[in-house]
Amino acid sequence: MAESATEKFWDMIGDFQTCMVTTRDGGKLRSRPMAPKISRERGEILFVTDRDSHKVEEISADDQVACSFVQKEEYVAVSGTASLSTDRARIDEAWDPQAEAWMPGGKDGPNTAVLVIRPDQAEIWDVTANKITQAWEFAKAYVGDKPRPDTTENVKVDL
Repeated sequence: MAESATEKFWDMIGDFQTCMVTTRDGGKLRSRPMAPKISRERGEILFVTDRDSHKVEEISADDQVACSFVQKEEYVAVSGTASLSTDRARIDEAWDPQAEAWMPGGKDGPNTAVLVIRPDQAEIWDVTANKITQAWEFAKAYVGDKPRPDTTENVKVDL
């Protein structure tokens, strides 16, 4: 049985160690790299954060966010809503040794929280062609046999 687009989305983002999280800072967009933890059961992307950070202020003013995942030849763009949680179970779920470096108060510190992203839409680009096929497709597009190379699977997912 073929994997659904939703399953593919959760499988793919589970493999990423970092993504760029974009919030609105007044009239400007602001992105920063963050380490995602996936809660597939709840349909959420979690990030350990300091509850006194700028991004927390920004999402309290506008909860719309975007997350961009990029590695090798896989790309995922996510849009959704963000909220802040100080729930200890969620902090435990998202906590790892890397978080310790960013949160000097530790996982039980008073400023430790979790940024919770509930995705509502995603777009996936997955390069499915091997290098030889990619070169052939680019060559055909270059000489005019095709309008563009066909090397990537592109799927829009409503979550």
